Amino acid sequence: MAFSHPIEVRFSDLDAMGHVNNAVVVSYMEQARFQWWRTFLGGRKFQEEGFLIARAEADYRMPILLGDDVRVELHCSRVGNSSFELSYRITKGLGGELLAEGKTVQVMLDFTTNRPKPLVEATREWLEAQA
Repeated sequence: MAFSHPIEVRFSDLDAMGHVNNAVVVSYMEQARFQWWRTFLGGRKFQEEGFLIARAEADYRMPILLGDDVRVELHCSRVGNSSFELSYRITKGLGGELLAEGKTVQVMLDFTTNRPKPLVEATREWLEAQA
């Protein structure tokens, strides 16, 4: 089951054409990802089990407009040794018309060495359950 997060489109999100700017769509994915990961951390600090974004991609399907009921749905689509991939669907309403799609690759990070670190088993199991 996908995680879903509502987004309020702000006037400052719009470009000169009155559409949500393409870079803002990646920020919408970030907002949803942050809320999703907070559920996993359960109050622990991000530095205890955090990651860096190694790749972000977005495909735009329809303009997002001020006043649209925007939802970002995400799920874990791949789990590696020290990384995982998330897939996103940005829709009008919950499960509604597709506005954009995206993917990000997260690499687990040891914040003391700034080097990648392997996923611990409990994290791997949680991620696999998020498919």
